Amino acid sequence: MSLNSCIQCGTCIASCPSGRITALNTRRIIAEFISSGKKVEERDEIWFCVTCYACQERCPRGIEITDTLIEARRTLVRNKGLPGRLGYAFTFLMNHAALVPAREEHVELRRKLGLPIYHAQFDEKAKEEVRRIVEKHAGSVVR
Repeated sequence: MSLNSCIQCGTCIASCPSGRITALNTRRIIAEFISSGKKVEERDEIWFCVTCYACQERCPRGIEITDTLIEARRTLVRNKGLPGRLGYAFTFLMNHAALVPAREEHVELRRKLGLPIYHAQFDEKAKEEVRRIVEKHAGSVVR
């Protein structure tokens, strides 16, 4: 079913765990699409969707809300790449195998104490595996 068949019942936003704590408001996104033709991919808040499908499963009209948000993200990424901080995070992840770098002095202390080095960014095998995964799934859009 298309977004135009939405009856604005609010079930989607009432079902949304992300909408309770972020700017994501699927009902508003759909309403603005219907009323003014504003494209879903023009909405920054689509990145807050956690793809739990609660909205889509509960929609009385059977509108594929989550699938629409996912497709809008794909369109955005194809046309513009990943948005600022997300692009930075994936680039950092690809280069360092972690989103938050471990401090070298902590790693040295663990070595001195005979504790295992568990952080992927210091284990070359794990680091390469993370690089491969990011490259496979986001490499073409990471700038």
